[in-house]
Amino acid sequence: MKKWTHLYVFLILSGISSLYRSWTVFMSKFDEAGLRSQFEAAGIPIDNEMISFSNAAFQFQTNIVNKILAVILVVALIVAAVFLIQKKFETASYTYIGYLFGTLILSTYSFIGTRGLTSIYTDVTVRNTVQATMLGGYALNIVLFIIYFGLIIFFHMRKPKAMPTLEQNATDI
Repeated sequence: MKKWTHLYVFLILSGISSLYRSWTVFMSKFDEAGLRSQFEAAGIPIDNEMISFSNAAFQFQTNIVNKILAVILVVALIVAAVFLIQKKFETASYTYIGYLFGTLILSTYSFIGTRGLTSIYTDVTVRNTVQATMLGGYALNIVLFIIYFGLIIFFHMRKPKAMPTLEQNATDI
């Protein structure tokens, strides 16, 4: 792998993820009839609590904070891509690290916000199952953050250091 190839790969994967996130935050609409038909097709008994939770979760996922965070993350990826095109690899890498921390903030915000919505469920078993599922998704996001962040730091540590030269330059006296 060449010196900065990993950053191109990470930017492409993160770009796909951010575009999908932006699409769902800005363009998706809640369709109760479609949701009910999906439940029927899957053989899941239709429960008004599930519909209420899905609607509340949709409202949360499309709120102004999520929209702002989605825009910030897309802008961070665009800035990192511009730095890569300009061959400013280290600056692009630091910008990508900023993007990674932004995704961590978004994941934490989403987990905390949607966890509070589980109070819609009156059945404790269903509530605990939904909370466990959300915790699993949050844990997966943290694992991905650790992997991406660890690889970025690993490649920074492997980067060759600039060797000082004995040549005289304009600042020497």
